[in-house]
Amino acid sequence: MKRKFCMLEENKICDDCLECNTCDLDPNKICDNCAKCIDSQSEYRAIEIDDFIISEDLKRKFKIIERINSKTKEFP
Repeated sequence: MKRKFCMLEENKICDDCLECNTCDLDPNKICDNCAKCIDSQSEYRAIEIDDFIISEDLKRKFKIIERINSKTKEFP
């Protein structure tokens, strides 16, 4: 059985605490995708991204693409 990792804490095994599914507007509620947190009259909404978590498989694919791109630049 493959272990799931926590979406909020890097390197932590998911313990089904459901903190990742907690409503942003009401911390006592599980998110039900009501979209009230993004419903606004402002022109745009923004979120701050602290970090990207990239799987090892995706990292390998990026390296292959970088290699292909670097070889392509050698031949105009």
